[in-house]
Amino acid sequence: MVRRFVPLLVLISVISTPAFANRVIPVWPHLKLTDKQKQVTVVNMPPYGKVTRGAIQWATLTEYPSTNNSGANPAIIICPGGGYVQEALQFEGSKPAEWFSKRGYTCFVLQYRLPNGSLPPNGVAYPLRDVQRAIQIVRSQSLQLHVNPKAIGVMGFSAGGSVASLAGVHWLPGSPTAADTVERVSSRPDFMVLVYPVISMMPGILCYQELGDVLLGKNPTANVVKYYSSEMNVSASTPPAFICCANDDTVVPIVNEKRMAAALKRNHINVDPVIYPHGEHAFGLGRPGTDTIKWPTDCLTWLQSLLQGKATHRILRYK
Repeated sequence: MVRRFVPLLVLISVISTPAFANRVIPVWPHLKLTDKQKQVTVVNMPPYGKVTRGAIQWATLTEYPSTNNSGANPAIIICPGGGYVQEALQFEGSKPAEWFSKRGYTCFVLQYRLPNGSLPPNGVAYPLRDVQRAIQIVRSQSLQLHVNPKAIGVMGFSAGGSVASLAGVHWLPGSPTAADTVERVSSRPDFMVLVYPVISMMPGILCYQELGDVLLGKNPTANVVKYYSSEMNVSASTPPAFICCANDDTVVPIVNEKRMAAALKRNHINVDPVIYPHGEHAFGLGRPGTDTIKWPTDCLTWLQSLLQGKATHRILRYK
């Protein structure tokens, strides 16, 4: 979900963790913040439900266990959208998590730290560092979480799609001798699910300049813009992807999805790009009356084939 402004809202509450009660795992438990700094304001924004408002400094993973209790399950770390100024924790977080958890996937909704108009001193944007760490946490704790460490993927919506795609092109290999056990494992996702994603920060492709400004700051160097444009960083080690959007999306140009799919294909990486004729932007689990309602099932079919080692390049064409 990409939004340039926040309208008058109905309900405001302040919480220190997401409002959807399952196990909540701090991404950076040793980060020194006051209780007030850990608090997150959540508002009710129809039709999106619970949406954060204001700064997020305390990153968390909220677990949605798989209903399949036998063995280790594949896992999905879900990155809600919100234009890098808010996060749709329900519409693009808990609802997809609940849908996929009922179908055998252990899901984790990532409440990532929001950027504030400039990159940190180390040059790694907070959302990217948080998703890298989130993948490492789930992989390093796979036994306790009943997760298959070789089947951990990311899912992102809109600006959350930017976060998820960056996780796929800028992953950490892991250091077996690291003092921090979390850092001993790789942050590479095994698959990506990118739903109407923001992909590129390149001029002429970026959906609107304010989004780039809040993530990278104003007047970033050409190298920084390229680094945060996922389609420019695809390599042979980038994980496979399911990508979907609507042809009538007027917020994020579909050239984002097309360029990412083309880059994956050039590198001989499995990709399933699906462009539905109608559905506009921010359709969540699907906009009623449009073919976008098919995307979760289309994605599930692709994931099952991928995880069974049967997936091939496949393009679904909707007339």
